[in-house]
Formats: sequence, C-alpha cells, structure tokens
Amino acid sequence: MKVCYVLPHFYPHVGGGEQAFLDLIEELVKQNVEARVITSSSGGVKGHQTYKGIDIYYYDWKMLFGHPMVKKEDIKKHIEWADLIHIGVYSPVRVACNLARKMKKPTIVTAHEVLGKRWFWIESNKIKALAFKIYEEYIVKTKCDYFHTPSYATQTDLEKCNKKAKIRNIYWIVDETKKEIQTNKTKFNEYFGVTDEDRVFLNYGRPGKTKGVFVYLNAIEKTIQKLNKEELEHIKFCFIMAKDPAKERAKFIKQVKEEQLEKYVIVKESVDRSDLENYIMCADYVVVPSITEGFGLTAIEACNMGKKLIYSSRRLFTRGNFWKSNTV
Repeated sequence: MKVCYVLPHFYPHVGGGEQAFLDLIEELVKQNVEARVITSSSGGVKGHQTYKGIDIYYYDWKMLFGHPMVKKEDIKKHIEWADLIHIGVYSPVRVACNLARKMKKPTIVTAHEVLGKRWFWIESNKIKALAFKIYEEYIVKTKCDYFHTPSYATQTDLEKCNKKAKIRNIYWIVDETKKEIQTNKTKFNEYFGVTDEDRVFLNYGRPGKTKGVFVYLNAIEKTIQKLNKEELEHIKFCFIMAKDPAKERAKFIKQVKEEQLEKYVIVKESVDRSDLENYIMCADYVVVPSITEGFGLTAIEACNMGKKLIYSSRRLFTRGNFWKSNTV
C-alpha cells in the first residue's frame, strides 16, 4: 500500500504532533507500507529527503499564523501516486481533500484537537478568537472518508462541531524501548545548570497559545510567593522550548525577566530526540499545563517512562478554577 501524508509540519520541526506522526509512519514503513510525506519547510529543510525509510518532500510554502499555505500544484502528483491520503489539520485539509476526491482517493483527516468556544480562553483578542473558531469549523467540516482523533476528548469535541463526521478514535503509539533509556544525569545537570540536590519540574515542546505555558508561569509565580526561601532553595522549573512560535517564546522569556524569576525558571533550546529522552528520564516531574490539548503526547511519553506527571484539568478550567488545576 502507498500512503501519502500531507502535513503542515514534520520532522525536524519540533512538536508533539510531528513526533506522533513520525512514530506512526516509522512503524508503518517497517510493515512494508510505502510512505511519502508532503510538508512545509518549517523545520529548516527544503527539497526531497529520506529519513528512516520515509520519503519526505519539503516545500517552501508561505506561512499565516504559523500555518503553511499549501499549493495545489505541489501536492497533486503525490496524491496521484498514493492509494490512501492521510492529512493533518489545519491548512492542508481542504486543498488535499478536494484533490483526493476528484481523483477518487480515500482520505483520512487527523484532528489533534477541536477547540470550539475555548478559542476565547486562549486568545484575548475577541475578533481573532472568533476568526480562529470559524476557520477551525470550516476545516473540520471538510468532506472526507474518516476523521481520526487521538483521544475521546477530541472525539467528543469534533462530534459537537461536525455531527455528520465519521470518526475513529485511535490513540497515538509510543516506543516501548524508551523504558530502557540509559540516563546521563551529568549531561542533564550541565545543560540546565542544576545539581543533584535540585528538584526539577520539566516542560517541553512548543510555546503555542494552546499549550498553557503562560498559565503555568503564573502558577509558578504564585508558588514562589507562597514558599519560603528554604523551601525554594532546590526547586527549578526547567523548559525545553522550541523557537516557534517565536513571538510567544520571546513573550514568555520577557515575562520571566520582568517578574525576576530567572533563579527558578530556566528556558533552554530544543535538543535532539536522544537528549530529550534522557532529560525526561532525569527530571523529577513532567508538567503538562495545556488547558485545551486533546491528544497529550507529552503525557503519554511521561507515563511510558514511568515519570511523575503534573497536568491541568479541563474540568477545573471549565469552572474557572485556573490556580488549583496548575498548582505545582
């Protein structure tokens, strides 16, 4: 079977969705499935590349709010080649589904999350929030053979938005070999500038609007205000934060400096996968503060590695109880 994946971003672009698709496609290739990924050059790569047996075509598409504007002429030949088209939200969906339907090719659309009214939680500008909500509805109401959701939370949200959608809920896979990772605590300590005495709370990924990093930062501020000097002496909040979206990352770092939190909050650049896995294993806790995320790959990975997990609760957020759901 030949499967064409049309994705907004892919390896080496940093993100949970990108890692989830990479894990999935890598396993399919092992089962002798021919896989071809069509994606943007957001990871800094252009042209045709091969990675772990996967043919990847990177196109220099223009970006709008972090989403690539997919060109029909770039993906047409790849859709013609494939037996099945698998598309990731948001921007590639309409273009790829329309082309596939004309060529009578079956389509699957993966919706990581469907925010609906929660756009107004994460975007303070009401006009922008409304625009994002309308655009999301436009995308998830696209005609396709099946929608794939990676959690029942997302499935429920999608059903509310598109009552006619055919949905299959399938959780993302994780690599069981990660349980056998050999840790290097010295490298971990050197990278973050911490010691063996420190208790480290780790968050990693993109600082996107839906990821809850600013809610988490506000929770950190409240925690520091509540604890005394002795209690705070060996507490570190470490972040491995992607460069994209750059504006949100800069805003986060600015707030850390303005609130004089540099002693406790440590922000580092993205690292390669092997180092990331080592750092997850070395941390005392993994923190997932997202208030909207439907698939939670970070949480899955942390649990798979046997790490203590701190996460936010949508139920508590729905009641407006922001502080309790994020207390560390």
